[in-house]
Amino acid sequence: MNTNPFDSHDFYLWRHRFVDDDTDAIITRTCFGITSDLDKRQNSYEGHVGHAIKWASLWQGPERQIRELEHRLKAAFRDYLVDGHNDYVYEWVDETIPFESIQNWVEWEVENTFADIKKL
Repeated sequence: MNTNPFDSHDFYLWRHRFVDDDTDAIITRTCFGITSDLDKRQNSYEGHVGHAIKWASLWQGPERQIRELEHRLKAAFRDYLVDGHNDYVYEWVDETIPFESIQNWVEWEVENTFADIKKL
C-alpha cells in the first residue's frame, strides 16, 4: 500500500446506541476510526446499522499524525475496547467510559501533541 504520510485524513468519533438482546437495556458505545473518505465510511456504517448516522466529532490532519492519534487512543483505552467474535478487538470503547471522557482525551492529545491536526 503506497500512502503519502502528508495526505489529509480524518479521525472520527461516533456514538451508537443499541438495545442489548439479553437485557433490553439501551447501551451507548463510542466508535472511533480514521478514513480518507468520510462519505464512503458513513455509507458503510449506515449499511451495517440500517439508519442514518451522525459523526459526534471530527478532526483532520496529515495521515501519519491521524494514524498516531488512533494508535494512542487504542493504547490508552485498550482495557475498554470491545471484543467480538473470535476475540476480534473492535474500534469501539465500551459503555463504561462516557463519550465526553473519550472526546476530552482526544482534544487534549490534539492540542498538546499534534500541531497539524485540526477539529472540524
